[in-house]
Amino acid sequence: MKTKRGSLKRTLLTKIIIYSAVIIIIISQISIKLAVDNIEPMTYSILADESVAYAKEIQSWWNSVKERVAQTASVIGNSPNISHADMQSLLTKLTQNDPDSQDVYMAYGNESFFIDGSGWVPDSTFVFTDRPWYIGALSNNGSVYSSEPYIDASTGKTCLACSVMISDNVVLSSDINFDKVVEKVDNFSSYAQDTRYYIINKETKDILISSIKESVGQTLLDTTDPVAKALAGVCDSLNTSVVADKSKIKTIKTDIGGMMVVATDIEGTSWIVVSAVPSTLLGNSIVKVMTLTMSVGLILMILMSVLMYFTISKSIGPVNTVTERLTDISRGDFTVALVPEGNNEITTLSESLNAYIEKMRSTLNSLSGISSEMNSRAGECFDISHSLSGANENQSESIEKLNRTLNSMTEAIKEIAEAAGDLATTSGQLATSAEGVRVLCDETMEASGKGKEEMGLMTRSVKTLNNTINELTSLIKATAKSVEEITGITETINAISAQTNLLSLNASIEAARAGEMGKGFAVVAQEVGALANQSSEATDNIRRLIDDVTKNIEDINKKADICVKDMEACMSGVEGANGSFNKIFEDVSKATDGIVEIAGGIERINGVASNNAETTKEQVQSINEVLGLSDVIVTESNKLRKETENITTVSENLSKYSDEINSDLAQYTL
Repeated sequence: MKTKRGSLKRTLLTKIIIYSAVIIIIISQISIKLAVDNIEPMTYSILADESVAYAKEIQSWWNSVKERVAQTASVIGNSPNISHADMQSLLTKLTQNDPDSQDVYMAYGNESFFIDGSGWVPDSTFVFTDRPWYIGALSNNGSVYSSEPYIDASTGKTCLACSVMISDNVVLSSDINFDKVVEKVDNFSSYAQDTRYYIINKETKDILISSIKESVGQTLLDTTDPVAKALAGVCDSLNTSVVADKSKIKTIKTDIGGMMVVATDIEGTSWIVVSAVPSTLLGNSIVKVMTLTMSVGLILMILMSVLMYFTISKSIGPVNTVTERLTDISRGDFTVALVPEGNNEITTLSESLNAYIEKMRSTLNSLSGISSEMNSRAGECFDISHSLSGANENQSESIEKLNRTLNSMTEAIKEIAEAAGDLATTSGQLATSAEGVRVLCDETMEASGKGKEEMGLMTRSVKTLNNTINELTSLIKATAKSVEEITGITETINAISAQTNLLSLNASIEAARAGEMGKGFAVVAQEVGALANQSSEATDNIRRLIDDVTKNIEDINKKADICVKDMEACMSGVEGANGSFNKIFEDVSKATDGIVEIAGGIERINGVASNNAETTKEQVQSINEVLGLSDVIVTESNKLRKETENITTVSENLSKYSDEINSDLAQYTL
């Protein structure tokens, strides 16, 4: 059962995809590991940078508030003798126009007089000199003082008093609301989603501003916000420096899960900005990186598989074509042809295979023609041998008839000899007998002439057969030379196969040097080497067929040599028989002349009776010689018949060998 062959293209593609998948997975794992190693410090650094930026943004707002208060105080201080009414009007405008102040007011300690820009008029029980904002401004002696933030009972908003002493016991103060700060906190944009923001008084632990609105005004200890409540235990241990350092990040456990918190001081205040990010941010970031990396790896693997599929299909196409053509050639089909593609070892193999196919086609066509010619010549030899055999049989019949005639002549002459004494008395009978002898001589002459013509025909036939056998011998030698040329061609193909195999080995070595990237080309080089081995095996099969043909031709050549020798012997026998027959004809002609003379001398028989007896003895002797020559002709004729049978056998053998050659050639399609 023939083993089913696998697909080279499928094998290469499968191996390359597996190797590529392993490489991509390794690269992906390395990338994920590097990303995981970098995500945590990068996330910490981003959160720290954000916290410092938030603190600086609120600090910038607070500095602008203090600067406006200081500038207002400076303007008022540099404008002496302002009446209380004018001051009321000024404060009212300042209250209306200042976006961060909900009330601007003046306190005159020496006069115990209070002016409120909102138009509020205190009653007699209102004493401002014991208020923190008034005392703090006096104690700062011209520097801006800010009170601790508090929740305004009437508005529910976070406020604080910002005051400054203008002159002795005269204080300008403004109730600053945190609306702008709330707006800024609401507009904070973070790297992480679900980030919570807090502005906390780190001394009192009050929550001044928060993205969780219900926790504003609560302390860290009694807040309902689980994240802010968890901050109570770590607030004092937080790194609140204004330096963006990843060590500022601290992870805490809350009732809603782990949180990463970072805090930064707002310089010039007792406040800190705290941002809290779910700890799942790291896990989500890692999952995103892994998903993105694996998706890109999968896309790259699919893209590379598609590219490798088309690349391998284009590269393997010529190999498949060469394999198909070699299979066709191994089946004896030499009608195929290859179109060389590219400029590599496969191109050289295709060109060499085309040249081999062309040479084999030419050689097999020539061998087929020679075989047909040999078959035709063998038929001619067979026909000639049959003709020669027929002529030989006719000749044998003629000789037997001649022998019978000569025997009759001998008996008649003996009777003439015995009757020589009675010749005078039996002249009439002798005349009659002489006439009979003359008739027999005429018949003998006719038979001898016919035999001579048949011998001439047989001689020409034998010469023609000899020439035909010589031509057949030349054709056989030409066939042997063509077979030697085929052997040379197969040796050339073997040399090409060996060279191709060497090239395949060199390609495998270079592919091994290339490492993983060269494994696909190493497989191609191995397949090229396998093709070279298949070519070598095909040429070995052809060499075996040629050896068989060569053996048959050698056998034919030996038979032809035997046939030539037999024909030479036959020619010698025919020439001897022809000479003997000519002599017989001459003797018969002499005998006939003698009989005629005898017939003519019957009238003078009485006078030459004694001479007649002697002449009769001579005639008997001549006839005996003719009979001896006839026996020689019979012997040579028998030899000729035997040689003719040998020629017939050789012709049949030649026809058989020709049929065997044609049968071998029938395996090939040209």
